[in-house]
This record gives sequence, C-alpha cells and structure tokens, in this order.
Amino acid sequence: MDLIDFLKVPLFQKAFLGALLSGAGLSLLGIVVLNLNLTTIRFALMHIALLGAAIAMVLGFPPLAGALAGIVIASLILGPAGDYIKIDTGLAGVLFMTGSLGLAFMLFYKAGVPAMDAFALFTGNVLALRPADLWTIGALAAVIILIFSLFYREIQMVLYNPDLAESLGVPVRLIRNGLLLLTGLAIGVNIRMVGALLIDAAVLLPAVAALAVARSLKEALLWSAAFGIISQVGGLAASMVWDLPSGASITMAAVVLVCLAGIFSRMRIKIRKEF
Repeated sequence: MDLIDFLKVPLFQKAFLGALLSGAGLSLLGIVVLNLNLTTIRFALMHIALLGAAIAMVLGFPPLAGALAGIVIASLILGPAGDYIKIDTGLAGVLFMTGSLGLAFMLFYKAGVPAMDAFALFTGNVLALRPADLWTIGALAAVIILIFSLFYREIQMVLYNPDLAESLGVPVRLIRNGLLLLTGLAIGVNIRMVGALLIDAAVLLPAVAALAVARSLKEALLWSAAFGIISQVGGLAASMVWDLPSGASITMAAVVLVCLAGIFSRMRIKIRKEF
C-alpha cells in the first residue's frame, strides 16, 4: 500500500487527524517548558503516570485512566507545592518524580500486580486513537491556542522576566500554574499517541527547533506549531510508507527538524557576520 491507500482507511485517517491536532496545539507548550526551565517536569509527570497506573490496577481500573488522573492531579499541585515549600518548580518536580517512583514499586510489590502492564503505557500507539481521543486532543489544542491568543502579552512577560511581570501586576503564579496544568494535560494526551518515553518528540523537540530559528515569542510559537505538525504528520506518514514504528518515526522526524533548524541558525549567523 502507498500513502494514498493508507489515507483511505478510517483507522489511519484518525491517526493523521490526531497527529495534526497535537502538532498544531500541544507543541506550543514546549516553549513554556524551555523558557521556564521546567524540563524535569516532564520526567516527574511520566513517573507520576506510572504511580497512577499502579493505583488504578490495584483498584481494578484501567491503567491508562489512572495514569491520566495522576498527571492531572500532579499538574494541579506541582506549582503550588513548590511555592509552599519555597523551592523551584523544577526541583519540586524532582521530588515528585522520585517519590512517585518509589511508591509505585512498593505498590507493585505489596499488591502483586504485574508491573509490565503499567510500563506498557510508555510505548503508545497513534493507530489506537478512538473518536473520544480525537475530541480530547482537538479540545485541548483549541484551549491552548485560545489561551496563548488571549493572554499573549501576559505570558510573554512571565516567560521573559517573572519578577518584572509580578511588579507590574501580572498574576505570575496563576499563569505559571495554569501553563503547568496545560503541559500536564498535553503529556497525558500524547501518551496515547507516542508513549511516555517519546513524549519529548511531541512536546519539546518542536519547540527546540523553533527557538533555534525564531527571533520573537510570536515567531517561536508559530514555528513550534509548524514543526509539531511536520514532525508528527510527516513521521506518521514515513512510518506507513516504510513500515516503521509510528512513535519512533515521529521522534526521528522531530530530531531531524532540530538538526536542520540548528544548521539554519548557524548559517544565518555566519551570513550576518560576513555582511
């Protein structure tokens, strides 16, 4: 089958639509993660997802439901917890990461549940998306784009200089914690698509490529959305044409974009120096 034949199959149509929506909206949050130095947060949320899956399995619920619930709850309390104990949000993420991992393995041991069933969450499968998943991805992407559109100036100030923004009356903690919640939701949704281990390909790598070529926050957001769409839709298409794992193919497409963006950035700097 060639790509046109794949596109005629409803299963693959849903996969492409999910990749398009995710790339267009969810990848914007990578800019937030990088600018606020929250790279450890994604690891914390992945480990909390494992703990949520373990708790769900002990209680007899699907592990994915527990993982998503754990991510949402953690996203709501990570920021306030860091404020309460007076440590950086990234450091609070490390605390949550190690604690949740320890608790998860205690549960696996004491309850006798198969740990590998929970670890299966770390693989993901974009071809397994259901209509409800597409609605969830689309709704979250729309909310993210709407929030960045309505509160662009405030978000820009928070990302540029939180202290200055707070002195000007911007609700820095509220905006930061709201963005953290959206990031958690984006990670939870993308677990269904690429798996937890490859989550950077969907959320972080498009932003890395965008920051290499952008000259303003607005450009960075636009480029991040463009790179997110290219990496996810292009990677999915490549996986079908060459019979590759979809998650790994999306990841490699994102890696290639980061490399190309870096090369372009260096060439642009060199040309400017010469002229």
